This record gives sequence, structure tokens and C-alpha cells, in this order.
Amino acid sequence: MRVDLALFQGDDLLDRGEIMVSSEQRTDSFNLFLAHHQLAGDVADIVLDRFSDSVGLKRVTLDMPVHESKDWESIELGKFTVAFWCRVEA
Repeated sequence: MRVDLALFQGDDLLDRGEIMVSSEQRTDSFNLFLAHHQLAGDVADIVLDRFSDSVGLKRVTLDMPVHESKDWESIELGKFTVAFWCRVEA
């Protein structure tokens, strides 16, 4: 599953990138954090951590069902928002 990730503070885009979640454990580096991910059955286990000191977040854990997003989805984390768009790749 391909997942576009974006980190916002209010309306300001802080970081954005893409990960490919598969059965293999992987880590991708973004400018402000690391994304560890692995597909476990019908769920993508995604952990965001090692955030920049300027962000101040510690760890975000997403147990994301494999699915096709119809639009951006988001999770509010205080003054930050993690937005994502999922695409199932054949």
C-alpha cells in the first residue's frame, strides 16, 4: 500500500513524503521524523518517531487498515495534524 504522509502545524505544511508499506519491515526518513512501517495482514503498522526538536512530538502509532482513500484523511495531535492518503497498489 502506498501512503502519502504530511505533517501540518495549523495550515503550515511542515513535511511531506511517501512510503510503500509491504510485508518487509522498512524505515523511511523524512526531514522532521522517521517512519517505520510493515504490512501485517490487512493492517499497515506505521510508527512515526525521532521527530525534530522543533516539532516536539515523541511517537505516533498508526494501525491503518489497507484501503483506498477517497480524499486526505487526518489525525489531530494537539497543534499538529498528520494527514495521509492511501492507495492500494496491485
